[in-house]
Amino acid sequence: MLRPLLAALALTACVSAPDPASSPTVGRLYYYVRSNHDGSLAEQIYIYRASETRLEVGKMVTRCTNAAFVTAELDLARNQPSELTGGRLGRDLAQQAFAWLTYDPATRRLHARVPPAGIDTDVAVGGEPWLLYDFDLSELTALNAGRAPAREDFRFAVALIWPEEGAASPFRNLGWANARFAAAEHHLNRDTLRFEVSGGLNGLLWLDAREGHVLEARFAEPNHMDYENFRLVLQTVENDGAESWRAARAAHWENCP
Repeated sequence: MLRPLLAALALTACVSAPDPASSPTVGRLYYYVRSNHDGSLAEQIYIYRASETRLEVGKMVTRCTNAAFVTAELDLARNQPSELTGGRLGRDLAQQAFAWLTYDPATRRLHARVPPAGIDTDVAVGGEPWLLYDFDLSELTALNAGRAPAREDFRFAVALIWPEEGAASPFRNLGWANARFAAAEHHLNRDTLRFEVSGGLNGLLWLDAREGHVLEARFAEPNHMDYENFRLVLQTVENDGAESWRAARAAHWENCP
């Protein structure tokens, strides 16, 4: 029971109306596919920026089956999440929440509460800014989106939910992921900046050279237990994406028994 409950932490909640006075990326819908490097175990990842600080993320594999729906609040001053709520996508298209993660910046500890799995624990996070790897780099995309990224090195601490049987904690700290600027190049028909990543994650990361969001990432480390490694590739970006985000959720349950 523990594995599917915690795996669903990589998804988000119901659509809220964007605030037109905030960032131009509010209301934007990013559609990715996550898989192994060879394309196996492909999963659709939708990232909807409902407000300046709120993300709604959906993860779907096969129609009419369990899908994840996770929401996150972002701490814009610290450039990292402040809390995440994990759940399933209900047939009413809303989030059925069952797990809560809250970060305390004073102690730099991440608290997890998952009542169905009997989890109520916390873990130290390796540094700031940090991201939850299970969330498919959603924080990295949202917090960088809407501006050209700097052509310089950066780093972020990586936390991971890895619920092994018998483990004292469902968390792993992977440490610092160090992204070294390597080149400006044309990749997947876009102008990008390529970074070579080492440490907590190892591989390549391409950011859109004008808009800052993740275009592609290939890492050796998987972010879910059934995977061998990690590849995330952007498919589309849509401004004013509220209706498309709702349609994607509705399509998952359309005509299902």
